[in-house]
Amino acid sequence: MEKLILLLDRTAVLFIGIAVGAVIGLAFLGGGENGEAVANAPAPVIEAQETASADTGPGECAVQFNRSLTRSLAEGEPVQIGVFGDSFGDGLWAALYRGFRGEEEFVVHQFARQSTGFTRYRSLNIFDDIAERLDEQPVDIAVLSFGANDTQGIYTGNSGAAFMSEEWQEIVGGRVDAIVQLLRDRGAIVYWVGLPKMRRAAFDAQIQQQNGFYAARMRQLGVPFIDTVALSVDESGEYAAYLPNPETGARTLVRANDGIHMTGMGYGFLTRGLEQRIRGYVDSARAEAMRERERRNAGNAGETDGQADG
Repeated sequence: MEKLILLLDRTAVLFIGIAVGAVIGLAFLGGGENGEAVANAPAPVIEAQETASADTGPGECAVQFNRSLTRSLAEGEPVQIGVFGDSFGDGLWAALYRGFRGEEEFVVHQFARQSTGFTRYRSLNIFDDIAERLDEQPVDIAVLSFGANDTQGIYTGNSGAAFMSEEWQEIVGGRVDAIVQLLRDRGAIVYWVGLPKMRRAAFDAQIQQQNGFYAARMRQLGVPFIDTVALSVDESGEYAAYLPNPETGARTLVRANDGIHMTGMGYGFLTRGLEQRIRGYVDSARAEAMRERERRNAGNAGETDGQADG
């Protein structure tokens, strides 16, 4: 019976990943919403790089340890992980949910919104939406992934900022900075997950421009940028619908037919390293929480001894 329940659960998560991926494809095909599309402007492609290596220690998120997280761990509370983003974020959530499934010390929340983006604030102001969600459910760790719907310009008043133009980067960069600061002010550490390689060359060029832009922004903010391009290509660095499973080596379907989004297993390929990084950071934070509790207990014992001596 337990094996049957586990199989059904895994199947459900797989279909979630495929379903949200299909929505991404529709969003891409539909272009901008509410007439917000602006002609694209040429911009140099910036090479996307991680802001920290995979074996970076607990200081990878700009602070050695998040005080809110260590406090939660010291009190035996589960780690609250929030996944924010567009439809691609839905797929990442499904993969992380599956990765942490059955572990009481981790709770993974789905906070992604389909068909949203930094160029679509007329449809949904992401900053306000995230603030409202944090009011309802605080998180210790925030995973962000945006850009799937942002290969378009932004209208500001009566003028338009073309995709990747200087004004576009200033507007989007300001919105990104505000959200990262919001999450940090609410006690969360932040990870940014980039987008994978796309099959259509012209669209992939736009996505890689965004990856480069966000990678550079995350370096400035001290936020780890998870480069997923290397996880979504074959040995020659080309787009691949099938890749070897890192655990079994079996040839596995990781992309859907539209050449844009991932399958359920594909999203798992992208989050495998991130899951390990989160576990490593939490383990280090837990050890620090134990040390703090021991220091606090020792201090309390010293005060008691002092009072007795007096």
